[in-house]
Amino acid sequence: MHVRKVVIKLVFSCFFLLPQVASADSSTRVHAFTDRTEPFRFSELSFSSGYARGELKRDDDLEVIPFSVRVGFDISEFVGISGPGVLQFGIEPFVNTIIAPDDGVETGLNVGFRYITPLTDEISFYGEISSGPAYFSIDTVEQGDDGFNFMSQFGAGFQFELTHDLAFNAGYRFRHLSNAGFSDPNDGINTNAFITGISFSY
Repeated sequence: MHVRKVVIKLVFSCFFLLPQVASADSSTRVHAFTDRTEPFRFSELSFSSGYARGELKRDDDLEVIPFSVRVGFDISEFVGISGPGVLQFGIEPFVNTIIAPDDGVETGLNVGFRYITPLTDEISFYGEISSGPAYFSIDTVEQGDDGFNFMSQFGAGFQFELTHDLAFNAGYRFRHLSNAGFSDPNDGINTNAFITGISFSY
């Protein structure tokens, strides 16, 4: 629990510190994924998949193959962030395939924020946090019968620019599934996810 709190604080620190660090040197070349011309604009479309795993009390580990489509909107100028980095508001529908302990599905819609800042001409770092409603289709000791839950997640990763408007992403996400106390039981299920995908800039 203490480790989790430390990680959460570090991620939030990135959101507050990275814009200040990025603004210290704006001499780097223009990146398609971090360039901006309007206060609020559609800037990125991403497709991601990977692997997630977490412990369950009585069953085998929960194993999931995630798949999501993320639509990113650059809101940097809207919130007053300057420098080469970009703050995105993201909408991310997902359909994740559960492969253990039983076959099933996680599906829902997350909304949240991602901050992207260039490290080199081709590589950028990002930190993200999001949450939203989710349907969890298998029965577990932690959450009881299948049904409505919330999926909350935070993570970080790297974006590798392949062309001016295409990038490869690789990152880690900590995921927490719970029903926010709307029903019992509600012990929550934590999973660690490794995500890769491609992004198109607009």
